[in-house]
Amino acid sequence: MDILTIRDMIRNAERQFDNVAFQIRREDGSFRKLTYPEAVRQIKQLMQAFKSLGLKSTDKIAILSENRPEWSVSYLAVASYGAIAVPLDSLAENALLERVLVHSEAKYLIFSSKFKEFVDDLDIDIKLVNFDLLAEDGKCLSFGDLLRDEISWDELDDLRDDALAAILYTSGTTGGPKGVMLSHKNIVSNVTTACSLFKVGRSDKLVSVLPLHHTFEATAGFLAPFLVGAMVTHSESLKSTKIVQNLKDTKATILVGVPLLFQLFYEGIIREVLDKGPAVKFIFNVLLRLSRLLGIVGVNAGRIFFFFIHNKLGGHIRFWVAGGAAIDADLLRAFLTLGITIYQGYGLTESSPVISACNSKANRFGSVGRPLPGIEIKIKDPDRSGVGEIVAKGPNIMQGYYKNEDATREVLKDGWLYTGDLGYVDKEGFLYISGRIKDIIVSSAGVNVYPDEIEFEMSKIAYIKESCVIGRRVERGIRKGTEDVVAIVQPDIEAFEKNGLGTEVHDMHEVIWGEIEKLNESLPMHKRISSLEIRLGDFPKTSTRKIKRYQVRKEMEQLWRT
Repeated sequence: MDILTIRDMIRNAERQFDNVAFQIRREDGSFRKLTYPEAVRQIKQLMQAFKSLGLKSTDKIAILSENRPEWSVSYLAVASYGAIAVPLDSLAENALLERVLVHSEAKYLIFSSKFKEFVDDLDIDIKLVNFDLLAEDGKCLSFGDLLRDEISWDELDDLRDDALAAILYTSGTTGGPKGVMLSHKNIVSNVTTACSLFKVGRSDKLVSVLPLHHTFEATAGFLAPFLVGAMVTHSESLKSTKIVQNLKDTKATILVGVPLLFQLFYEGIIREVLDKGPAVKFIFNVLLRLSRLLGIVGVNAGRIFFFFIHNKLGGHIRFWVAGGAAIDADLLRAFLTLGITIYQGYGLTESSPVISACNSKANRFGSVGRPLPGIEIKIKDPDRSGVGEIVAKGPNIMQGYYKNEDATREVLKDGWLYTGDLGYVDKEGFLYISGRIKDIIVSSAGVNVYPDEIEFEMSKIAYIKESCVIGRRVERGIRKGTEDVVAIVQPDIEAFEKNGLGTEVHDMHEVIWGEIEKLNESLPMHKRISSLEIRLGDFPKTSTRKIKRYQVRKEMEQLWRT
């Protein structure tokens, strides 16, 4: 059958699959499983409940919960019914959550008991459904109590592929919340293309780590496996040890994650090797060198040489996928040496989200791959080096921002999505990302400086845990109106202690600045860092662990004014 809507995906699953669809670990260590027949039955029961409650196709239903099978069932039921899902960021502040509920005009909120306190404090007109228990005051409906009668497919109104399926609010917005409107066609076209490109099938097993409200996880880690009958295990924790245990216990074949997750994995592997003593370290390094040499002639021996690592990760890895932020090409090479391939992709919530991706037939370190089939990209107003704004066109591009025509007109022009990202395309069609337009630093030489490039170089300094590069406007003198390059750095306290160095702020500043001065010698004049600020706490981040640069800039500008 042709799969054009999320409803088509569910009907396809009903006909074809009988294996486990979703599972999550219980406190006793066993897995609570939901098979495809059980999931489809719950979806149809929930749709019948929606009909009995009088919900219309234009109604919005918000979902607020940690990752769990009920989240997936709710999303699929809402979209398949023809209503509009509004996935909420489970890590967002209460004030922002309430603003989104008001802005989206959500009629119902389906939530887990983890958010009961937030829900109890809500002072808006919204009906409530609790995943777990009835609220003591009786103002909530119970999710379980709604799962009674099943709806039949012929009772539902026809569902067009251009119908609105979801409104997703972008994280880190500087003004009012922006709701990205995605149709069934937007989402399903991206899901089907991704499955075909990566050859995801029924035998695959995924561990879901990123928050499901995020489009990257929803498409790659939830809807894509559901389309083909694969199994999804929701990790009960974001701790790397828990994720590794889930990979091992489920014999996972695919993991979708952000660069930070893979960096932590690699650091954990190296730390474990070092803890085993000098003999093991020596053997490990010999095998690394041998694996690299064999890799030059096209032989990937890492899976054999490092079988003990693969066994710890379940022994069935096909590949991992990195998104949400740029990943260090050296980290990709390091994992490939161990026999693990990581494909990098690129996209935005506004593009459902994948625009381009590397894959088994076209993988290039440092690039985010070629555009997915059916998607066009262009580089708008490139400079002398070929860098310009990335614009994209295809069936995955959003309908617009909900109740925000001005913002829609800014980014949607003649069917093209103006991403706000800078990049270039090489002669073979591979896309490379340079940074965000709004993050560009204009040097005194009038040359654009891309913070991401400098942060990448700084990541190689052992004493730096994380960094954020911003521009500081020059207010006086002949350089007035230009910007200095400023590095805000969170020190790696463990690295200082390990090397017997002081951890007072001035001590760490002196050491890190010394390393930056060495780095500056290798950088072009316009990219050189002019000053350093030490940050002791964590950086503010999105749910996919990207640093909120605009918030850091706002904090620093306020500090500089005082």
